[in-house]
Amino acid sequence: AMLVPLILALLVAAPAGTSAGSPPGSKSVGILYEVWHSEAAYAMAQVKAKGGKQLTTERVIQSDGNLTLNDVYGPYGLSGDIWNVEPEELGFYCLYTKRPGDPAPPLPDCANVSLVARRHADLLVKAGFDYVAIDVTNWPQVNSATDIAVLRPLEVLFEEWGKLRQIGVATPDIAVWTVSPVASYPDGHNTTWHWMLDNIYNNESRQDLVWKRPNNGGKRVFFVTDNSNHNATVDAMIAANGGRDDIEVLRMWALFGHDSYQAGSWGFFSPCTGPDGSYTTSMIGDSSVLGDCNQYQSLGADGKVLEVSSSGAYMLSQSSLPFANPGHMRGLTLQRLFQSVLSTGAANLFMSSFNEHIGGRQPPASQAAVAFNMGLPNDPQKDSVWVDTYASEFSRDLEPTVEGGGRALDVAASCISLYKSDQTCDSPEANATACCTTEDKQIWNNVWSLRRGDGGDRLLTIHSAERRALTTQGWKEACNAINGPSVFCVDPSITDGRDGPFLVYNDPSAMVNSLPLYRCVTAATTHFFSLDSQCEGDTSEGIIGYLSGSRGLETLRALRRCLDPSTGVHSHALDLPCPTGTQQEGGVLGFVR
Repeated sequence: AMLVPLILALLVAAPAGTSAGSPPGSKSVGILYEVWHSEAAYAMAQVKAKGGKQLTTERVIQSDGNLTLNDVYGPYGLSGDIWNVEPEELGFYCLYTKRPGDPAPPLPDCANVSLVARRHADLLVKAGFDYVAIDVTNWPQVNSATDIAVLRPLEVLFEEWGKLRQIGVATPDIAVWTVSPVASYPDGHNTTWHWMLDNIYNNESRQDLVWKRPNNGGKRVFFVTDNSNHNATVDAMIAANGGRDDIEVLRMWALFGHDSYQAGSWGFFSPCTGPDGSYTTSMIGDSSVLGDCNQYQSLGADGKVLEVSSSGAYMLSQSSLPFANPGHMRGLTLQRLFQSVLSTGAANLFMSSFNEHIGGRQPPASQAAVAFNMGLPNDPQKDSVWVDTYASEFSRDLEPTVEGGGRALDVAASCISLYKSDQTCDSPEANATACCTTEDKQIWNNVWSLRRGDGGDRLLTIHSAERRALTTQGWKEACNAINGPSVFCVDPSITDGRDGPFLVYNDPSAMVNSLPLYRCVTAATTHFFSLDSQCEGDTSEGIIGYLSGSRGLETLRALRRCLDPSTGVHSHALDLPCPTGTQQEGGVLGFVR
């Protein structure tokens, strides 16, 4: 209740009957939007009702082992999806309410539904989004689970935004994105795609809210998955819409190859690519190791770029594993993706995502010892890893949160404004915008881990030229075990990985309680690293960068210094104890990315 005055003070009305949609012929911006929080929100409400502390994945990580994921629901006899973060202002919200006349709804009505819908509309419109695409890609069949997760919340969103438009408040348009593998089910269950036609696209009270892509002949857009569940026959049935012929079907997915983009498939996110065209999560490096982002773009029937995408972050493997996801990087990921968006000026921009605060989990795809949820090395649930989004930093989501703030949405809004006004960061008036500034984002150093071929020395370097020089002299780079980065080598056959690469800050003011890390060399010309500027009596070779003094947000992994007493060689361990045969020197030095 205390949040209501603050939120109402931020609400902005628009002329009666207007929407946030772009006028025909102009650029349009959409964003992936999730509505599946109902059961998770109910679980968190029960925690609060029982007097418990509402924990998120990020809060458990920041406890540095004092809490575990079992503490989220376990003490209260509950279970459910764990929220990665808490949405700012609105708390653990959802959009479910019972249908009129329902005598036995499966869940209580979500609290403050109208307030949530209004706040989301305002945030999205202010940022420049013209429509949302509702993610229904995991629910092909209509049943009770589908109804609770997506169907009823979708109806509520249409109802709430429809009421807002009636009183002159702007909202985005809405499209759906469904999985449509079959035309019908033999057991009589309705398909979700058909339900959408009956209850949304052909519903007179809702159809005016459905997004129409500019210059598509006035047809309403219906997204379908372009993966193994794609069914061209169903596409034709949706487009025909019972003889109405009033729907444009657009295929959309991610992590497909170049040919699918060329054939017109939209990307709901499109990763940056390296010089060879392969995907990368690397965002930091000089021109010798990192080029422009150059994400793939989708072509229209005329061979011109029709759609390009950007996102708060993205994943190439499971997001909670090292370097599988670039993370927000204070807007650097968005900025690099928008280089292509702004230079291309395509008519359609699609972004990911909004209110994606829970997500799927699965066993790690890698055999490496470091293949667990970063920052939770001793957690009983460490091996049930998050796939699409993780904690605060490694998330596609742009919605402001209690833990992470609203920087990602601010950068996105700035970039969208430039996109719609046909500007790039080369425009003089754009230099100081949040989309284009670099000093607040280029705050990281890559740290390569190298070992001499004879095993007699190891060192850390932040210089790509030194890495190249040493590897031509018999030194070996310790690779990342997880697919993702391109500035570091990757070796999926690695079974350990704790001595691999990492990132540190290059600016001591980038965080509070920063800790300088120095590279040192002994009289015997072997290397180690230290927090001591005097290198504990040996010789300093310069500063590597700065560690964070606390775990969480951007720096989830603990850095330890290890010594092999039989050889005197130092090494490091990331988020795991020093390996067998070595001993740890001192405590955890700090936390790295």
